[in-house]
Amino acid sequence: MFKKIQNWFDERIGLTKLINEFNGERIPSKGSWIYTFGSLLAFLFIVQVVTGIFLLFYYVPYFPLARNSTYFIKHHVLLGNILLGIHLWGAFTMIFFLLVHMARVYFSGAYKKPRELQWVAGMVLFSIVIVLGLTGYMLIGNENSWWTINVLTNVAAHVPLVGGFLRIIVRGGTETATLTMQHIFAFHVWLLPIVAIMFIPIHIFLVRMTGEQGIALEYKNSKLPDNDVNKWSHPDKTIPFFPDQFYRDMIVAVVVFAVIYFLAVYYGAAIGPMYRPLALHFAPESDWYFLANEELLKYFPGHGLIIFPTFIIPTIGFLILFAIPFIDNKGSERSPLKRPAATILGILFLLLLVYLTLIGGQPKAPAAV
Repeated sequence: MFKKIQNWFDERIGLTKLINEFNGERIPSKGSWIYTFGSLLAFLFIVQVVTGIFLLFYYVPYFPLARNSTYFIKHHVLLGNILLGIHLWGAFTMIFFLLVHMARVYFSGAYKKPRELQWVAGMVLFSIVIVLGLTGYMLIGNENSWWTINVLTNVAAHVPLVGGFLRIIVRGGTETATLTMQHIFAFHVWLLPIVAIMFIPIHIFLVRMTGEQGIALEYKNSKLPDNDVNKWSHPDKTIPFFPDQFYRDMIVAVVVFAVIYFLAVYYGAAIGPMYRPLALHFAPESDWYFLANEELLKYFPGHGLIIFPTFIIPTIGFLILFAIPFIDNKGSERSPLKRPAATILGILFLLLLVYLTLIGGQPKAPAAV
């Protein structure tokens, strides 16, 4: 009976061939636990989509009601507090592991030929996830959301030529009003997820086409010289994706989800006070992944210099990240020890990012707004 069912699907969609192709992928063996991050990120994205769909049943994207509907979900909907907590901590966890995944790819030189487009697609997904986190943070509708929207849309206004237009698009007018929340809601729930769903298969396809680039230890027994690109296509030993790597992916996903569930139950999701448009003293607090950029504002005081931390530095930083495969395109060496310039610059960048984040996370006194 099962053979007949299999044959029925084979005649229509080639099911057996698809399964064999899925099983045929080979993964470098020594760093197999490190290679779980990509699958983990896909799993966390699914968690965000599923919990987000359930939250949509009760959420109202309208400023006077957004915070109250979030409060209602947390305190009066069955399992609402857990769903809200999983959505919040899942977002934090996804951004954290996305940074870890990017660092692993960078230091192992996995962006080099022929994997340049793989890195670019990953950077597009990174940008989308960051904006998803930012817009989700705004949708809570509390006091912090209100002033964050005002501050960041004013920041967007410093973009040359199109800044004023961007602010109007996000706000739905010249001021933060009813349409503002609706516009942010549309970005968070529809536009950004659709773009992410388009690029995730592209990224996976590129990974499958070029193969998994392992760490340098995977190639130490190769007879080819380090500057031979073919060396980095044939690791010393591989394991099949299914079942070996698949089981590792599942174990990591279950453990990480258990941690997210614990954080959701134990810490939950803070709602915060209702927004006060006429408040005279309030200091908006960014989520942890925006603290470094927020800290940069302190080093460029004055209206004339604000364009540097709000537009010039972030734009240059993102452009450099996107262009890394095309900047570091000399030679085929992947080992971080044999690429001292790239390794040292990467470490310095991470140290600076951590430093600015820790300093930016220190308690702030309320400021006039």
